[in-house]
Amino acid sequence: MAQADFIPAGRTSRVVRGDVEIQIQTEYAWRPNPRLTTSLFTKGQIINKIERELPKPVNSFEDKIRVEDMLRKQHLDVLKILKDKGSALQFLNLPPENSDAPVTPRVTVTRAAAEDPNITVVNRLAGIKGVEKVFRLDNSGTFLNSAISSEFKKKYANVFRELFDIINVFAELPGGQREKGVYEIQRNRLYFASSGRECYFILVQPKDFGVNFEKAIKIAVSD
Repeated sequence: MAQADFIPAGRTSRVVRGDVEIQIQTEYAWRPNPRLTTSLFTKGQIINKIERELPKPVNSFEDKIRVEDMLRKQHLDVLKILKDKGSALQFLNLPPENSDAPVTPRVTVTRAAAEDPNITVVNRLAGIKGVEKVFRLDNSGTFLNSAISSEFKKKYANVFRELFDIINVFAELPGGQREKGVYEIQRNRLYFASSGRECYFILVQPKDFGVNFEKAIKIAVSD
């Protein structure tokens, strides 16, 4: 079986602190290095990223079960901190509950995450005005989060069925990479892009933001 067959299931949760809603997503990725990543978002912006590097990729069902247990524990540990009303959430740069202070999201990531060029691309894509959501895939077309895969499949069944043809718009290169580029699937609504190291579906809001999405996405996936 291919390594993609053993990808552990990810987890997503939602916590509300006062007027602040925080989305928590924990997932496994094996490129460029195996790791568990818990990402925290508010108002569409990433505010923190906690990464745990793994000694080796998941290559068996036994590994999958073991890593899923680790993933679940990491996710629950972060949830526990967020649900603690006594926490000032200083590490998230958020105000305490009932505070009138404005939310000032920022990216505060671990050293490993800060050095991950894939995370940089995701942040740039998410920062484009009008971008609603970014779906990450590896270069073989496997979504890096099984829950996200199900969500995308449900919303875009026709696109999902043609995923192999879509991803091969960008030719494979030596070293497991692909050509960089942007492919418009639905005008001002859904785009597909490759950064060379991984791929993305980018869902944008159907509003006139005065943004040339194709150009902005092309810049975001470029080094």
